[in-house]
Amino acid sequence: MSWAIPKTVLGDKIIWDLSKIPGRKKGTWSGKDDQLWRCRKTKKFEASLLIYLPRGSTFVDGGAHFGDTIITIALYARETLQRNDLRFIAFEPNPIKAQFIRDCAAINGFDEETVRVIECVLGDETALGSATVRKSRYCEFDGRISYEWTDFSDDCEKENSCASPTASDEALFDVRRLDDFFDLIHPLGFLHLDVEGWEAAALNGASALLSTSEPGGRCYILAECFTFEEARRRGPGFSLVQEHDIMSIMVKFPQFVRGEDLIDEEKNLFFVREGS
Repeated sequence: MSWAIPKTVLGDKIIWDLSKIPGRKKGTWSGKDDQLWRCRKTKKFEASLLIYLPRGSTFVDGGAHFGDTIITIALYARETLQRNDLRFIAFEPNPIKAQFIRDCAAINGFDEETVRVIECVLGDETALGSATVRKSRYCEFDGRISYEWTDFSDDCEKENSCASPTASDEALFDVRRLDDFFDLIHPLGFLHLDVEGWEAAALNGASALLSTSEPGGRCYILAECFTFEEARRRGPGFSLVQEHDIMSIMVKFPQFVRGEDLIDEEKNLFFVREGS
């Protein structure tokens, strides 16, 4: 391993394995930051809310990528806020990325009870081994965009380069609802969703979690939401009315109030439940 000790966007030292970030040789899509400093505004915003999370609550990162968000936030909670009561769960279907998160969490001193990684696609159904995910950044499954599964080869690293994949260009993943992990997650403190167009489905699959609160049970949701232009640019399979899709689910949870949208590298919808 080639571990380096840079700092996160929040100023905490982090041990980060540069050799396992595939884009390093060619420059990452978000700049020469090896993914660690991407979405800086989002990370800082989420960190500013950690102090308000109920004791013993869980921060969920859906679509955790290389764990740059969840490890950054977990380090800030431990090192800056001394919030050792919080738990962190990353959902990431790509096994290479999932293992990277586990290794990174461990070498930064987190045990599996504090930072847990679950390999699955988040949706509104439980369907084991049913999600066909193509090895390209832009792809679709049952008319909806799939999670990205990128092998970072020269061919599949380019946009839409695997538009007509063969069987070898596909992988099967389990689709799970967040409610399937109710006992593991509850009480939910923060839900971060960046799941390549499945945000509405993931929220729909979290009905029990979002409907259940405890005294003082403040909860936040930050869900990526492609604009019409961005969805159209990405091609078939993306909903062109993703904001409508998300809001049609969130109307079922009137205890959540929509706040100001967060515009970072993408548009994000923000919701808050103040708790009783």
